[in-house]
Amino acid sequence: MVVYHIVAFKTRSATGLQALREAFLALPQSCLHPVSGQPYIQIARGGRQMSTEGKDRGMQVCFVMEFENEDDLAYYLDKDPVHEEFKNKAGGEWETLDVVAMDFNEGVF
Repeated sequence: MVVYHIVAFKTRSATGLQALREAFLALPQSCLHPVSGQPYIQIARGGRQMSTEGKDRGMQVCFVMEFENEDDLAYYLDKDPVHEEFKNKAGGEWETLDVVAMDFNEGVF
């Protein structure tokens, strides 16, 4: 069953935000499945936060990713070395101040 991963970021600087955006959108080509060696993130897209509701908690950008199944998402979240490097840079040189992440299966409530 397809799994969606939503993540939003807030950074200290525009420079950090630009680097984070570029690196995030490169993840589908860089993250390889541990068995097949092929890219396993089906879709990654995102953009600038534009809600006017005042409920954004200061997040500046948000992304939606699609994975074929929960096992692929679990590998991405906890074991993928490319994603681990991304998380380290996000918390370090890109000066991420806050992150919100959520996952869901469409239609499962």
